[in-house]
Amino acid sequence: MSGCGCGQSPITIGGCQPSKPACPPVACPGSKPCEHCETTPLRDSAPYRVAATATSTDPTPYYTIANTHAALDPAVARTILNSGTGTFPADDGTHNGQHTWLAGVVHIDPTSLRGNPTDVTISASVHVHNDGRNAACRLYGRFALWNGPTPVRTDLLGPPDLPAGGDDHGVIPPTTVPLADVLAGKVVVELNLETGNDDTCRVGPKQWTVDSFVLTVQASAPGCGRPFLRTTCRNCDGAVTCTTDTLDGSGSTTYAPVPPVIPVDSCQDGCATARPPCISTDRGNAVTRGSDGCLYAPDTPALDPSPCNAARNTTGGLLVPRIDLTGLAPGGNISSERSVDIDVTATPGCPERWAIGARLTPVSAFLNAERQHADLLARAGTDVPIPESDIVLPEAGVYHIDSDVRYALGSATGGSGYIIGWLRDETTDTLLTSFTQIAAINATRQEQQGGTTHIMTEYVVASGPRTVRLHLMFVLTGGKISDAEAGGTDSNGATRMRFLKVRD
Repeated sequence: MSGCGCGQSPITIGGCQPSKPACPPVACPGSKPCEHCETTPLRDSAPYRVAATATSTDPTPYYTIANTHAALDPAVARTILNSGTGTFPADDGTHNGQHTWLAGVVHIDPTSLRGNPTDVTISASVHVHNDGRNAACRLYGRFALWNGPTPVRTDLLGPPDLPAGGDDHGVIPPTTVPLADVLAGKVVVELNLETGNDDTCRVGPKQWTVDSFVLTVQASAPGCGRPFLRTTCRNCDGAVTCTTDTLDGSGSTTYAPVPPVIPVDSCQDGCATARPPCISTDRGNAVTRGSDGCLYAPDTPALDPSPCNAARNTTGGLLVPRIDLTGLAPGGNISSERSVDIDVTATPGCPERWAIGARLTPVSAFLNAERQHADLLARAGTDVPIPESDIVLPEAGVYHIDSDVRYALGSATGGSGYIIGWLRDETTDTLLTSFTQIAAINATRQEQQGGTTHIMTEYVVASGPRTVRLHLMFVLTGGKISDAEAGGTDSNGATRMRFLKVRD
């Protein structure tokens, strides 16, 4: 305890010697002149923040919802777990009930621990935004905490049926887990969101933007909380008249300590934040612990003598060369059929230079419609699809598509009319081209035509596969037409379909 006069000793907290405090020390309000007040430095057991991070890991062990699953891109998961912004992409519409998953292993910095806690308390929060284009179905995801194979918190995301453009905040309330399990890498934060169709609610795929991830880890140990000052005043008979706890001894703001409370002198060693690091037992580890408890490393690091080891001892220290790859475009094709092949060529041994090249390998196809012409005259004025012309665009990208349409058009006695054609995406029911005139006739007497007309377009595909088909129609405008047919192969030519992917 310190004295209560102007000659009192400085208060020592954490081994540091502060400047001499002002006199007299704080006293209880209304204390009498004969009262004696003394101030004691103490430390309580309030929880304290532990330095913690979450690193992306394979979410497969945490799949518990039925139906289909998809793992979030690890790079996007790392961005989100580092409190950045990432996207859970919408499914292509072919999977019912699909959820996309993210998982992060909780890591703490052992040097930020005080005392010898056996447990830590973990909480987390995250913000999600439904980018659309569809509403979410009921409770559409989960923000959970796992310890090994066991979920210790499974908090569902809400509100139910979150509309496109809606926001929600997932929360994992403070949850106590064994410290040993955290240090062993068993404790994992998991987030999943509904990105596919949902037959129950009759809603389609949706995309999510996820950000503002916050991970909080706290620990506590007896006497390893916050330092504070306790001022006790006694009357002339030595009886305690009042006790005041403050953080700085000013008396302006009182403090409610968390029990148990321990004198600073008795808790400092046990509350030291610096823990001795683990020493690897690998035979190649050159760091050793001396008999005095200190760590020792050799002056010169031991280097593998392999001729392929690029690390070198230099006069300035250990040098590890850095490899920079330049000239690569950002992003890239992520489909199974890539548009660009990257070639890396190295000479035998340990080359210092590598030859890197690329070549364009776009997907393409060519098709002859091996069939007889479709009889358009028999179905005049109606849409006649040509299934034999089908081409399949296998993946997302920009495609150049063209078609040679073979036709025959004639009148035995005179008449007028025309044949039109167009291309349609059968997968999404989308028109690729406007109506193109294939052939026209306006004859006063017998006339017979035959030839080939070209239809060409460029088409942007968001996702594949997509089926593109030729459609034809004959329109009679007067007189009598005896022959109107197209879309097949005859002795003078064929109907052909071609596509070439020109860029991603």
